Amino acid sequence: MKSLSNVLLSLPLRRYSFLPIVWKRVVGENIAKFAQVIYYKDGILFVGVPSGTHAAELSTYSDEIMEKLSKELDVPINEIKFRTYEFHIRFEKDLNLDDLTEEDKRYINSIVSNIKYPQIRESVFKIIGYHILRKRKGL
Repeated sequence: MKSLSNVLLSLPLRRYSFLPIVWKRVVGENIAKFAQVIYYKDGILFVGVPSGTHAAELSTYSDEIMEKLSKELDVPINEIKFRTYEFHIRFEKDLNLDDLTEEDKRYINSIVSNIKYPQIRESVFKIIGYHILRKRKGL
C-alpha cells in the first residue's frame, strides 16, 4: 500500500511543492530549521541560510544532497544555490540561554556535537535553546 506522501509525490504538477518537505527529510530536522528551501527553477534549488558559513558547510554536501533529493522527488536538481537571509531569533531579548537546565544543554549538545564548524554549532545550539525556552514561556 502506497503512503499518501508517495501518491502525492507521484503527481507531476505537485512534485515541486514537496521540495521543502523532502528537503527536511534529506538534510534532517535540525538543519532544516535554519536552511530553508526558497524556490526551484530550471534544475536549480535555491536555499536560504543565515550566513556564509552555513552556506559553505552545506555546499560541501551539495552533491550528496542533490542526489538524495532527486531520488526522493524524481525532479532534476543540477545545482543548489545558497542565499543568505537576515536571521533573528524572535523574543531573544526576553530569553536567556542561562535559563536552560543541564538536561537541556546535554540534549542540545547531543544534537550539535557532530557539526564540524564551531560557529555553526554555536548558532544551532542557540536556535534550539531559544526554541526550548520559547516553548516553556509560551512565546
